[in-house]
Amino acid sequence: MGTLVRVFKAMDGSLLRELRRGSERAKIYSLCFSLNAQWLGVSSDKGTVHVFSLIDKEVDSGSIRINESMNPNSASISHLSSFIKVAKFRVQEGLPNIVAFGHQKNTLVIIGIDGSFYRCEFDPVLGGEMTKLEHHNFLR
Repeated sequence: MGTLVRVFKAMDGSLLRELRRGSERAKIYSLCFSLNAQWLGVSSDKGTVHVFSLIDKEVDSGSIRINESMNPNSASISHLSSFIKVAKFRVQEGLPNIVAFGHQKNTLVIIGIDGSFYRCEFDPVLGGEMTKLEHHNFLR
């Protein structure tokens, strides 16, 4: 439980990113990486789903590089966490759900324990609220 999501490098355990999910402590229900490791999707018990960018802002060559030189004790981590949150979507608070990136570009799928299914689109440049493309409940 907490407000931060930390991403570590599997090879040596070094901290790659520290992302602020919100200001209130929350239980994380689900985490998912996009296939190209550019995005991280996070759902929590607060009824929010976030998409974070995991690439450096200056990368524009099409190759994705995660900044591996970040020092966990540096002030740059908290600065980075303020601009990498990309998009947000609201679901029912307290309802366990899982997230996965869709097969269409910039889409996220959210599946709730109550049978709810959402397909959303996020704007990778502007961020903000995700657009709901589809919603179904398969248990009703």
